[in-house]
Amino acid sequence: MDNGEIILQEWPSIADERGKEAWSVSGGFPHLDGVPCWRDLKDEKRRQSAVILGCTKIEGRLSVLCVKRSTCMRRHAGQLAFPGGAREPGDETPLETALRECHEELGIPPGKFSMEVMLPKEYAYSSDFVIYPFVAQVDFDEIRRYIRPDPVELESAFLVCVDRLRLPPELFWGRSEDRTFMYPVFRTDGKRVIWGATARILWRFLRSLKKQNGAVPCL
Repeated sequence: MDNGEIILQEWPSIADERGKEAWSVSGGFPHLDGVPCWRDLKDEKRRQSAVILGCTKIEGRLSVLCVKRSTCMRRHAGQLAFPGGAREPGDETPLETALRECHEELGIPPGKFSMEVMLPKEYAYSSDFVIYPFVAQVDFDEIRRYIRPDPVELESAFLVCVDRLRLPPELFWGRSEDRTFMYPVFRTDGKRVIWGATARILWRFLRSLKKQNGAVPCL
């Protein structure tokens, strides 16, 4: 497959002195029915986190917002991921965690996202996290207006054209402690691959689109 059109847009992280808009859950915070509170989720044996699959269109082509973690990070260094991160004590719900982390990492205000659905939870076996993914729509012009990848946490942010990804993806076997599991790999270009929990979330998302539409569509 020609991977030249998989990455549709990319924003490298650049250190500067501009401060981000202060985080706030008031005013324009998106709503999604059925989102549980963290206190009602029983994940005592795993650390809790949440991510956003920010979907947008460029010239009618559906893409999803991804990030590349800094190689200096303690966990998941250099990996491709969705914006998001770990629960903090002040977070009421996984949705709040996902939007707060996305805002901290990329500078995009939570009110710019239109929430669609909460996907089933996934596990990052290497770091013992449980991940709650959310699908949302965001206008491409709003991304361009606000996006500024945090140079401490990220190397870059980029948009992956989902109808150019291979389905089914490449499949490999992995092992964590006493369990063996299959994991998918999506190749975006010669240097970057999406694997691990991020790839499993992406694969579930793409399968749900195909099931609804018979092919990976433009929303």
